[in-house]
Amino acid sequence: MNNIQFNFNVDEFNSIFPFHILIDDQLKIISLGKTLNKLLPEIELNTYFIKSFNFQRPHFENIDLNNFTQTLDQLVIIHTYTKKVILRGQINQHGKFYLFTGSPWFNSVKEVVENNLTLQDFAFNDPLIDLLHVLKNQEIQNQELNELVLKINQQQKILEKDKEELQVLSSIARVNLNAVIICDKEGKIEWVNESFEKVTGYNNQEVIGKKPGSFLQGEETSKETIAYLKKQLSQGEPFNCEILNYTKDKTKYWVRIHGQALKNNDGQIIKFFAIEEDISNEKSYQEALKYEKEKYSSIIANMNLGLLEVDNDDVILFSNQSFLEMSGYSINEIIGKNATELLANDTSKMLLADQNKARKNGVSDSYEVLAKTKNGDDRYWVISGGPNYDAKGNIIGSIGIHLDITQQKNLELQKERLLLRLKKQNQQLNDYAQIVSHDLKSPLRSIHSLISWIKEDNLKEFSEQTLSYLEMIESKVEKMDHLIQGILTYSKIDTLESVYEEVDTNEIVQNTIQIIHIPENVEVTVATILPIITADRYRMQQLFQNLISNAVTYIDKPQGKVIVDYKDTNDSHLFSIKDNGPGIAPENQDKIFTIFQSFTKHEKSTGIGLSIVKKIIENYKGEIWLESQENIGTTFFIKIPKSIQ
Repeated sequence: MNNIQFNFNVDEFNSIFPFHILIDDQLKIISLGKTLNKLLPEIELNTYFIKSFNFQRPHFENIDLNNFTQTLDQLVIIHTYTKKVILRGQINQHGKFYLFTGSPWFNSVKEVVENNLTLQDFAFNDPLIDLLHVLKNQEIQNQELNELVLKINQQQKILEKDKEELQVLSSIARVNLNAVIICDKEGKIEWVNESFEKVTGYNNQEVIGKKPGSFLQGEETSKETIAYLKKQLSQGEPFNCEILNYTKDKTKYWVRIHGQALKNNDGQIIKFFAIEEDISNEKSYQEALKYEKEKYSSIIANMNLGLLEVDNDDVILFSNQSFLEMSGYSINEIIGKNATELLANDTSKMLLADQNKARKNGVSDSYEVLAKTKNGDDRYWVISGGPNYDAKGNIIGSIGIHLDITQQKNLELQKERLLLRLKKQNQQLNDYAQIVSHDLKSPLRSIHSLISWIKEDNLKEFSEQTLSYLEMIESKVEKMDHLIQGILTYSKIDTLESVYEEVDTNEIVQNTIQIIHIPENVEVTVATILPIITADRYRMQQLFQNLISNAVTYIDKPQGKVIVDYKDTNDSHLFSIKDNGPGIAPENQDKIFTIFQSFTKHEKSTGIGLSIVKKIIENYKGEIWLESQENIGTTFFIKIPKSIQ
């Protein structure tokens, strides 16, 4: 048996030992197995072994022929420098040659593939193939285990996430301001949140196992809504509605319910849930709004003002009853008609066209038109109109409130005619007064002159009684002259145009004191500095002259006093003229300013002076009044606004 030899050709040898290395005694590589050459194509023949390989087992610092021979007939592990390839086998000596037979050390089939090798590149008897099969099976099993572990980990993460979400949702449901109900597939309560307990008054233990409708619904709960909920629940469909419920103490409250069935993967119902929002306040508001709408609709329908709604083309959309009564039309006769064409008088159509144009630009205003009713009557209407907007803020037409002012307008026109007539009569009266005063004053002057001449020519011949008669005639003539002058002055107050300027009332009063006759027993004083006011100088002279002259004339005391005073009252000038005369009886104080009213027998009294004063004050929008005590004196107060226009 020891003498048996085997002879193989190169192909057969490569088939049995595809990873062999043949080395000569100089440690040069003479031959490489076909698979090793495929695995390490960079190794060249006739190059030194140590250039491409190194021993890993046994380990040598330096490789020479001596220590190389120490590796014979034992397990050796060598590795390459160029690639991280490890070869495992043994070295045998054949004469002057050394033969390495073995195979690469791969940990997985993946490494075989990565090195571009297949199972055909290995010897059939190579134990590495079996090892690779075992590794492959183990790898497959490990991969399946890894995939299973990965899947389990993913499912665990999903479960943990679902658990966290469930905890979050549970917390949200628990503290939600809306009531939350969870029921089993039969519709019986399994859980409610705190808001449900607060709203209904029932605690959790009282409602578990009960159907919500059995204790929440009552006699006023809508039967249609109950039927709707039952239908949706039986079909497993979502439900959304508003329903009237009752609390534990039978207080009614409204809720808006949103809910649906929860189903498993097979589509079977496993639970129901519902969220109930308390809308009692909203319902109360809606009821109040409905009431207000009905109330104001009733007011609009029955108010005395006519209401008309038109679109942007002036087509009538709505009218209340009052407008129908104003216009004489029925509702069917005006709806859909053009408002201007139907109702406007010819003189008002252009005005209404301008107003409709302004309304489209968002302008609201009031104006007066002459309208025509169904029977053709002309009526004066005041229209207060404004644009009508839709929910998006677009102008879709206008709304007008109509007031029939025909009666007031007729009165106004009548008033204008009367004022015009009165103005004409006043002018005629003024003209007449001028003529009469002129015609009367001329004879009076002649009479006065004749009496003076008669007295001068017959002074010695006339008796004292005759002379007294003549003086009496002169006095009456003078009084008549004063009366005529007073009437003339009174008539001119409203006709003469006022000239406003800065007037120093100190100067006016001093001029008056210089002009009028003041008896020696009467003293006129000014108590304070008088103001400069904006007024007509001539009118102020008339005013103070009449008042001071009136006070001086009627003083009946041995020592007469007239005091002119002033007080600033923010928006007005307040003057006062005080005397210590006979005073005015209370029953005559209201009549003292009436023309021709005189309550004294003084020969110079005409009853016109105070009437002139009052008329001047009224023209200034001021006031005049008096305070008086009989036998003590009288004070006249004059209030003139500072803002005289």
